[in-house]
Amino acid sequence: LQEVRAEAEAPAVMEETPHTLVFTQWLRHPRLKWASRKLELWKGEPRARFTLRCYRLSSDDPEILWASFPLPCEGALPKLSSGGMSFTPYTDQLPGSCRDYFGIDGWAHFSTPDGHWLWVSRDAPLMTLGGPHVWSRRETAPPDAHRVLAMLFNNCWHTNFAGDEHGAMEFQFELVWREKLGSDSEVQALADALCADPVVLNNGTGADDRFILRHLFQP
Repeated sequence: LQEVRAEAEAPAVMEETPHTLVFTQWLRHPRLKWASRKLELWKGEPRARFTLRCYRLSSDDPEILWASFPLPCEGALPKLSSGGMSFTPYTDQLPGSCRDYFGIDGWAHFSTPDGHWLWVSRDAPLMTLGGPHVWSRRETAPPDAHRVLAMLFNNCWHTNFAGDEHGAMEFQFELVWREKLGSDSEVQALADALCADPVVLNNGTGADDRFILRHLFQP
């Protein structure tokens, strides 16, 4: 196995919006035609959004693409959720179950003495902690479990899908800090809110449509 990390092509470019600071940077990697990362930092709250866009070159060779997030949560194991049930990896698992990577509902919650960090993945449901533990068959937690890796692409599965998925891809992640964060339902609600995109309805000059007023935002 060979691990090849992306490199920055140039310093990040910053732009300012009324509510955020946005840093954009182009990346270089031998398996990608192009790649860029964008970090958006909120001014009024401890929150960040990370967007990664890339173009994978066509190849049938086995490879896995990861996005790494080293969080300031040294010494803490996160709480994950799978199928609506929360668990702590490496400790709340049956003997012999997979510990190399985890399928999650979209979030990892780190509780530390300095507050709570919530990492949310919009598009990548598979993740791991510490490093790309390919074929490791881990049984214990890695020493650097504060490093979260999202699995973006993997054509090493023994399944019946096309292994040469190529072209443009986009992945988005959210990160937020809270001094206090309670139950799993509160964590899930916050994760859902971070991923919610605003809906804008422009009313015309005529009368409001009764059908829209009746069914808008109804379950």
